[in-house]
Amino acid sequence: MKTKPCLSAAFALACLFTITQPASVLAESGASITDEDLLLARNPIIIKSRLRLANEFTDVSGGGNRDKLILGGVYGFGFNGHDRQFGIGFELPFLYNNPKGGDSEGGVGDLKLRCGQLFTDDPKGWRTGWFFETEFDTAANDVRAIANQRTQMAFGGGASYALWNNFVLTSTLQYGWSLNDGETTGEKSEWEAHLTATAKVSECVAINLDYKAVINTVDGTTLFNTLEPSVSWTVGARKNIGLFASLELPLDDTGTNWIAKIGTAWFF
Repeated sequence: MKTKPCLSAAFALACLFTITQPASVLAESGASITDEDLLLARNPIIIKSRLRLANEFTDVSGGGNRDKLILGGVYGFGFNGHDRQFGIGFELPFLYNNPKGGDSEGGVGDLKLRCGQLFTDDPKGWRTGWFFETEFDTAANDVRAIANQRTQMAFGGGASYALWNNFVLTSTLQYGWSLNDGETTGEKSEWEAHLTATAKVSECVAINLDYKAVINTVDGTTLFNTLEPSVSWTVGARKNIGLFASLELPLDDTGTNWIAKIGTAWFF
């Protein structure tokens, strides 16, 4: 769709206008970036115990849509007084397929297990870490057509740097591959890179802008790009409940018009 780059640019300019305001302007609220803010922006190298429930609604080119309801959790632990040095977690999706002109189907998707380690953890400076995840072919027969249909893995790492108390840049890079081929999805071999800006605009609200580039190396090299602006809130007496909403916009023709995401997380 020709409108996608224009719409994406509009979102990008709106977010960048806000997050590139002088630090003194943003700091008037006295707010600073927290672990909760970075996790709601889905920063994969920050470790903190949490439960998460999210929904992703995909608008498919040519008609129809898909829903993915995700239940996930992470337990953070460590040694020598560090309680967020390592993390283990899971994600279990429930998939719903609503094709144009066809019957709707739903069922359990592919289970994902995850682990990670935070190397450096300075909230006012650098944070670095690595992560590994594996996804199993556990999808129900009714939704196999929109599942990955294969056992796959991904290994990656990243770094975050706080330019100011209320502005953090994060960059991650991962490589994902499959152990077997899906009946319709084939083999997986791809690099995925993210560059994310997170800004705190009030005591409870943060905004984010994520650029994602995916390089598929199966049968040649193909590049896909997306832009995802989002907003997140922390609520509750201890600010340990988070809410987030985002809109992922493909910049290339991938068969997807857009993906709307909403969710909540409880940090403990």
